[in-house]
Amino acid sequence: MAKNKSYAAAVSASDPSSSSSLSATTIDSSRAANQKDKNTLSNYQAVKTQHLKLQLNVDFGRYVLDGWAEHTMVVLQSGAPSSRAIFDTSSGLRVHKAEVNGVEAAFTFGAPHAVFGTPLEVSLAAAGVLHKGNTLIVRIYYTTTPTASACQWLPPAQTAGKKHPYLFTQSQAIHARSIFPCQDAPAVKMTYSARVRVPQWATALMSALRSEEKEFVDGAGCRTYVWEQPVSMPSYLVALAVGDLQSRDISPRCRVWAEPSVVEAARYEFDQTEEFLQHAEALTCDYVWTRYDILCLPPSFPYGGMENPCLTFATPTLLAGDRSLADVIAHEIAHSWTGNLVTNTTWEHFYLNEGWTMWLQRKIMARIHGDPMIFELDAEWLGWPHLEESVAAFKDQMELTALVPDLTGVDPDDAFSSIPYEKGFSLLVRLERIVGTVEFERFAKHYIHTFQYKTVTSAEFKQTLLDFFKQDPRLVSLPWDEIFYEPGLPPKPVYETERLAGPSLALADAWFEGGREGGKEGGGVFARWTTLQKQIFLERLLGRMEKEGRMMGVPVLEAMDREYQLSSSKNAEIRFRWTVLCLRAGAKFVVGNALDFVTSQGRMKFTRPLYKELYKSKMASSLALEIFKKNAMFYHPICRKMVAADLGLRLASDGTLEEGPMEGGKKRGVKDVKWGWGEGCPLSQEAMLLVGVGLGAAMLAGLFVLLRQKRK
Repeated sequence: MAKNKSYAAAVSASDPSSSSSLSATTIDSSRAANQKDKNTLSNYQAVKTQHLKLQLNVDFGRYVLDGWAEHTMVVLQSGAPSSRAIFDTSSGLRVHKAEVNGVEAAFTFGAPHAVFGTPLEVSLAAAGVLHKGNTLIVRIYYTTTPTASACQWLPPAQTAGKKHPYLFTQSQAIHARSIFPCQDAPAVKMTYSARVRVPQWATALMSALRSEEKEFVDGAGCRTYVWEQPVSMPSYLVALAVGDLQSRDISPRCRVWAEPSVVEAARYEFDQTEEFLQHAEALTCDYVWTRYDILCLPPSFPYGGMENPCLTFATPTLLAGDRSLADVIAHEIAHSWTGNLVTNTTWEHFYLNEGWTMWLQRKIMARIHGDPMIFELDAEWLGWPHLEESVAAFKDQMELTALVPDLTGVDPDDAFSSIPYEKGFSLLVRLERIVGTVEFERFAKHYIHTFQYKTVTSAEFKQTLLDFFKQDPRLVSLPWDEIFYEPGLPPKPVYETERLAGPSLALADAWFEGGREGGKEGGGVFARWTTLQKQIFLERLLGRMEKEGRMMGVPVLEAMDREYQLSSSKNAEIRFRWTVLCLRAGAKFVVGNALDFVTSQGRMKFTRPLYKELYKSKMASSLALEIFKKNAMFYHPICRKMVAADLGLRLASDGTLEEGPMEGGKKRGVKDVKWGWGEGCPLSQEAMLLVGVGLGAAMLAGLFVLLRQKRK
């Protein structure tokens, strides 16, 4: 993949101090300093939440949460701006009553926004004339809807135990507003407390510290759990999970939770958590959140992990049986400092959460393995290819590939990719190379200390960097406008990874060039490799097919599978890359495996690319649509929405699929798909035939029912 020419010309990897500037007419240089969140409808800059108190009843029968949310707020602007408090809501959240300082208050809903939901305006007249610095309490009584975008309600059949239902929430980026009225912006950091009432068989967990001494069982046989979060955090980190759960201790401050049939496997897989935590503390500062627990969720969880304070959510796709995928936990642990303790002010500065977290994750893993090369190995052979793929996927929306993109009117979910992770990481590596590792690690501690419990913009990050290094000319002269605003790939850092990557690359090249004979000697070697080295092997094959336009032969892939048992791998990362490799090569033998993979888990890292690969393949395009339509309700609402968009399908207001394609037809990321059966209809000839047969069968069945009714 070629670098963006204007950026690469301005800044070369071999000359990190070179500089140039974009034309002032092509950029808005104020974005780096922007503190106004473009993805909220709230008036948090006039009156702002400091503490949130929740009282909720979890109703599995109606698939709703009902209760109240109480906001302790501080006035930031005197006069008219603070005459009302405006909260974000979405997914049809219903409000029954509002109170201000204990007195019932008037409230209205504003005009709904297609992306950001519906603003809820609560009059503050009951609080009298408000001045800057005044505090007040706003309580809102409400009920969510079954389609709340943060919630996934699982029937017993979709759990491991098959006996009880399950609920979990996923609020990042702007979905907290679907489960409680809030000022849903990262800049609003608050403490919170909660009381959650659940059936007696259930355990409720939250991103907070449990107050067991305050819990009780009521006369109806329901248990109320009590939680306190004394460290301020944004709304997207408020998390709730309810299910049949058990726990196992890993250390005095670390515990793993999961369904009973999964908990032992999860404890084994995540047994290094305390060690990860100690390495992270050595690189940053003391862990402030008291507990670090992990909840291993059901398969439909849409992410690898979610850094909810005190309670990381983790996908069961990490359960490889050999602790080989634990780097995801290192990533979520790193977020305890970069993202949770120090938070991006708006989603336009998201790389300050994720780029720093990738840097810290790779530092942790290098220390775990006792080899500094692990840092560069992961970055070069996994991180950089992901960045190239993401930039290519946004070819029609290149503005979203900037390090600091303009998110005006944009759903942050639609801008989500590896770009803030890997482009942000590449910037930090570049800075580290300029000042040296020891000094940059000192700066990392200073940066975290400076912004802990606060939020940070790109301009503040830059200024802190320059101040710490006393206006070092090598840093001052960097082309900061290009760094922040230029779309496309940044300069690729030069990595030294030959010692660890060389064997993987050599074996991959032998298979690619020599076929079955070329890779004959690699079986024993492959089995001894780490997961990362096996991933590099598969990434090399994928990369060569892409760049050389030459597909591997199916007999060669079958021989490789016999040699390395790739199709039966329990490691999700290996299985994913192997499946993509075979689909791109047109290997029909992998289609069944691919369909099983996309329907047995809902992690978007795997599910979205696999549906795209299936959809654009000649052998499984119609199957991809058919399988997704059949299994759509298995996926979390966020995943369902994104895959539907990838496949050009429409979602109804209740989250179910509608017939016909989305407006605009072909969507980003679905490449080389032939449309058939009229304009914009994504159906192949095979699918049309299936539809015809299905319609015929339905007509016959209807006729049969009609005849039976007449006979009665």
